[in-house]
Amino acid sequence: MARKFKVKVNGKEYIVEVEEIKGKATNEKIEIKQPEEIPVTVEAPKVEKIAPKPDPQPQESKESTGGEKVIKAPMSGNVIKVHVKVGDSVNAGDTLLVFEAMKMENELKTPYSGVVKQVLVKDGDTFETGQTVVVLE
Repeated sequence: MARKFKVKVNGKEYIVEVEEIKGKATNEKIEIKQPEEIPVTVEAPKVEKIAPKPDPQPQESKESTGGEKVIKAPMSGNVIKVHVKVGDSVNAGDTLLVFEAMKMENELKTPYSGVVKQVLVKDGDTFETGQTVVVLE
């Protein structure tokens, strides 16, 4: 059974395989051949820039007119739970709905206070970035 050992000779390390020989011991001279040095080229890994994670806060809409405040989806996602219905009063910072995006649950909070005029999504719906999801008055 051969066993491997790490041997240091003249400051260089070598890995040698040693096998036990049964029988009469000898004082034979062993020649150790220095392994050929193989040039190694290492390329630096390619680094891709990762876009910063979008902030899951609603985008203010330029479509808000006449006292209406439009809440748009900050990113694509799937609605898990709608927390408001038409006629509900909400304050700035209240959660309108919970959605799943990028395998994470996110809360969509309103930056406005007002009364819910329209809820344009329901539990289980999918939506796209910039899609209007709730309108307040």
